[in-house]
Amino acid sequence: MMMREPGPPSFYSPAKPNDVEGFEISAEVRNGVDGVVPMGYESYVWLPNPAWKWVEPEHDGAVVYESRQHPEEPDLVALPVKWSEVASANGKQMDKRTRWTEICGPHTDFGRRALSPNQSWTWAPREQNIEPSTVNTLEKVLSRWTSREDRCLGGKWEGSGSDWDTNPRIEFPNWTYFVWSCRFGDLIDWLKRADSSERESEMPHVVWPEDRSWFLAILYSGYSSYVAGPRPLINAILETDLEAYEVELTDQAH
Repeated sequence: MMMREPGPPSFYSPAKPNDVEGFEISAEVRNGVDGVVPMGYESYVWLPNPAWKWVEPEHDGAVVYESRQHPEEPDLVALPVKWSEVASANGKQMDKRTRWTEICGPHTDFGRRALSPNQSWTWAPREQNIEPSTVNTLEKVLSRWTSREDRCLGGKWEGSGSDWDTNPRIEFPNWTYFVWSCRFGDLIDWLKRADSSERESEMPHVVWPEDRSWFLAILYSGYSSYVAGPRPLINAILETDLEAYEVELTDQAH
């Protein structure tokens, strides 16, 4: 099988200067939510990436966590586990301020691996990622505001390599992103793909539609995503089965 050349997926095209002009971006709070999403939206929500529990392939609800490259090796399958479930199993309370290491219980490697196989989780949430299952649910909400044919923008952290280099760029206090244009449907289909090294290497870190009705930030350094938008959109996310917590711009980002 031929490997695709490095760089943006083929459905991307360069953005325009006015795609990034006019955003209100601040960092009044050190490491705050205001440093990862723009100001000016009515509401904001935090979506923590799930932790994972290794299970047997035939287990109900198990999904492929990692596909093996060699056919003779079985895929690694796991159950997604919400932070609230981990917190409850360890006698802890979960809210919008909770950090992963505060609730995960006995662990090794900075909270990335559970110390014992009988804990409620095995492996920590994935960083710089948004799970395909999360995207599937988000699409059902975001599609009420943005159609598949609508133009949207995807920003890739500037440290991703020169193949992604664009002008304009969008600058946050600690992150600068190369910005590309695409159809919403093409980007959402890409993000719904099964997790792989290719998907991870080409993950956009910020996404928004041309009309700026909402804004999605997938943290490059963190276990989380954030969505900014109007009150009805955020309410709709909170009503899904996603683990979601409403936050303020002055809250600490995870």
